[in-house]
Amino acid sequence: MDRETITSQALALFQERGYESVTVQDICDACGITKPTFYRYVPSKESIVVAVYDDITMQLSQRLLRVAGSGNHWEQLVICFDTLYQESSRLGPGIFSQAIIANLQEDRHTFDLRPYLTEVMVGIIRRAQESGQVCNPSPAERLYDAASHMFSGYELIWCIRDGKTNWRDDLLASLEAMFMVPDQWRVRT
Repeated sequence: MDRETITSQALALFQERGYESVTVQDICDACGITKPTFYRYVPSKESIVVAVYDDITMQLSQRLLRVAGSGNHWEQLVICFDTLYQESSRLGPGIFSQAIIANLQEDRHTFDLRPYLTEVMVGIIRRAQESGQVCNPSPAERLYDAASHMFSGYELIWCIRDGKTNWRDDLLASLEAMFMVPDQWRVRT
């Protein structure tokens, strides 16, 4: 047994039944483990949803490294935010709502920018600015910070509306406006 297996089973149960309807015992039963084994790998049910962003950003960093050589830096940025969108959609608004609730009760730093991802994204933004794919002259760090918070805002609205909004196109249009992307570099959806 390992943390990844427990997390995977728990997320599947949360998606199927809803976070509040799933107990630690339900997760243990699905994994074929006891509660002491569960707690050896995972501190709490809540910690599973709080850690979701870390897992997503690690996957994203690996995906970005595969396309880092591409000359279309704006497309690399879109891939980043689109991957975050796809992973959020796959897991569902219930899981992210719980992460938001947990952080409202106590800042668990779920929504903090991850240094390793920030470094990669700021580098891509700088290259996009240098190549004329992004015309906003603001510092790349500031642009990434604003774009990340914009993403969180759209995700929050999606959670509030219980997933009854398609926020991908609105997010991409807002990013294009904020970064001031010339028409020839825009990614068509």
